[in-house]
Amino acid sequence: MKSINQAVLLVYVFGIFVGCSTEQTKDTSSEEPPVVEVRAIYDTENDRHLFRTETDTIAAGWTTFRLINASPFIHFIFFDYLPGDKTSEDFLTEVSPVFQESSYLMMEGKNEEAMAKFGELPEWFGDLVFRGGTGYTSPGRTAEATLFMAPGDYVMECYVKMPDGTFHWNMGMYEDLHVKSDTTQAREPQSPDIEITITDEGLDVEGQPRAGEQLVAVHFQQENPGLIGKDVHVAKLDESTDIEEVARWIDFMRAEGLVSTAENPGPTTFIGGTHEMPMGNTAYFTIDFEPGRYAWISEQEIANKAYQEFTVEE
Repeated sequence: MKSINQAVLLVYVFGIFVGCSTEQTKDTSSEEPPVVEVRAIYDTENDRHLFRTETDTIAAGWTTFRLINASPFIHFIFFDYLPGDKTSEDFLTEVSPVFQESSYLMMEGKNEEAMAKFGELPEWFGDLVFRGGTGYTSPGRTAEATLFMAPGDYVMECYVKMPDGTFHWNMGMYEDLHVKSDTTQAREPQSPDIEITITDEGLDVEGQPRAGEQLVAVHFQQENPGLIGKDVHVAKLDESTDIEEVARWIDFMRAEGLVSTAENPGPTTFIGGTHEMPMGNTAYFTIDFEPGRYAWISEQEIANKAYQEFTVEE
């Protein structure tokens, strides 16, 4: 039964079927990637979490997404690449309710019932591809991630939760993104300061973080990601922060994980990163490090110890 419950929880946060059908291609042009700004806000009067951006249509190619978290909650951007002629309406009517109902059952400890819910997912859900996004971002923070965006239609969402298990996307935090076949002609970011390769074994980090702005490249090379692939987020820790507590909070295997409130956004300060992508892809993000204690951390089961602490010196 333990293995069944783990499978349910793996499915639980949209980490299934990470295909490689939209693998990025190299670009030799010289333009810097265009920047798409997205503001995360909280509509107090209507109890709504929302994204605000100036456009829902961009050109294909390398693009930098800048998340400005103007909300008292932790947020991020996560991209679902829709298959074929499917739209966000299909996603919201055929997929989202299954996950939300499962979440509520999980919060009640009804793991078997939650698992049964996934039998209601449409067949086309297996063709959905997860295409990265900006990492976990604490209130008042700004995070950037640069991704290669293939032409097609995407849903931009945040699946942080409320205490009752309601996902932020179910409270309004989702938007359409249409990527045209025209290209940005932007080049891939160059000369990263730190390179992280994600394999089945974990995170292989090359480079020593230092104070100031650093460019981080994340190479996705998992051969057997299972139901959900690894990702990379950056946690800024203070002297008293318990990294095990942070790992428990970001553990998608736990029903109580990923819960953020205005009074208690999370167990530490998150300052960016990137979400999972198919094998063969690379994502980039920038971090402005101050001296102190940090951790690279992934949304993996806490038992896997999917985190690495490090210190940035003066």
